[in-house]
Amino acid sequence: MPGSDSGGRWPAAAASLVIGAVGRWRPAGTGTDGPLIVAVDGHGAAGKSTIAELVAAATGATLIHTDDFFVSPASGQRAAGEAVGRYYDWRRLRAQALQPLREGRSASFRRFDWDRGSGLDGTVRAVPGDVVIVEGVFSAAPVLADLVSRSVFVDTPEPERLRRLRGRVAPEDWDDDWLSAERAYFSTVRPLTSFDLAVSGSDPVLPGSEAVTCA
Repeated sequence: MPGSDSGGRWPAAAASLVIGAVGRWRPAGTGTDGPLIVAVDGHGAAGKSTIAELVAAATGATLIHTDDFFVSPASGQRAAGEAVGRYYDWRRLRAQALQPLREGRSASFRRFDWDRGSGLDGTVRAVPGDVVIVEGVFSAAPVLADLVSRSVFVDTPEPERLRRLRGRVAPEDWDDDWLSAERAYFSTVRPLTSFDLAVSGSDPVLPGSEAVTCA
């Protein structure tokens, strides 16, 4: 869900690690003539948006948000533990954003209307570049893997994530089914060890080297 948390040391520290990784990954490319597309994934309120915005500002990367492709399931159609992909129009994300950018073309799409909680809002236009950052839950999903070059996991303790979420989401809008689906996604579909890099989304920074190279 939209929003960012920018207090403390962690945003700059985490962004610096991702910027360094982008610098290493970019020369190697992706085995194609296309841009380097980096997914910044993680649980809701982990700090993905904050980190991705800093990385994009520093590298000149094109920035895409999976929240723009959010889909609100109809009442009564949600089930605890259901795949988190149900909450995203990933086919539209592929066709209208990632595929054009991968091919060096401009992308144009309408974004989810978060104010109304349904439907689509204004049009987003994204220009192609050498680096594309796609951030948000589900950005590193297997159904996007052929378009995504590298993946970053933003690792934030659950108590901190829930504290941030409760500060943003009204009690009547709280969605336990979403949290259950999200946990299932990161425990079985996209566990930490499947990412190329993990960075901390909170203070203090992760112990040791401050980053985990996962693959």
